[in-house]
Amino acid sequence: MLLRGLLEEAPPLAVKAHSLLADGDVVAGGFRVIASGGHTPGHVAYFHEGSRVLFCGDAMAVVGGRLRFMARPVTLDQDAARASVVKCLDFKPRLVCPGHRGPLIKNVDAEVARFRALAMSGAPWPLLG
Repeated sequence: MLLRGLLEEAPPLAVKAHSLLADGDVVAGGFRVIASGGHTPGHVAYFHEGSRVLFCGDAMAVVGGRLRFMARPVTLDQDAARASVVKCLDFKPRLVCPGHRGPLIKNVDAEVARFRALAMSGAPWPLLG
């Protein structure tokens, strides 16, 4: 999947925004915008405050019931990406829904604490996340 994403042609023209969101904005009935660059410039995540569900997009991945970094080749700025992981997890989500694969729904508190500590530790970024 990673190779396919890297090799396929991107859309030829940029999409023009009708409105822009900023970090901290609350939209659509309680979704807080979280600026979460690192994977790509301008990346955002959304935290639904009422249910404490984090929609993290490509800020992180869930693989085998564990939070992981995105793969190194598709993470443009690892320092910013680490800071974004911490920022997202500081919201203490009850569920984490990544942009790919299934959500993190079991042992969430412990996994959030583990991965937040890993992101803050500066440990080497794994090749495949």
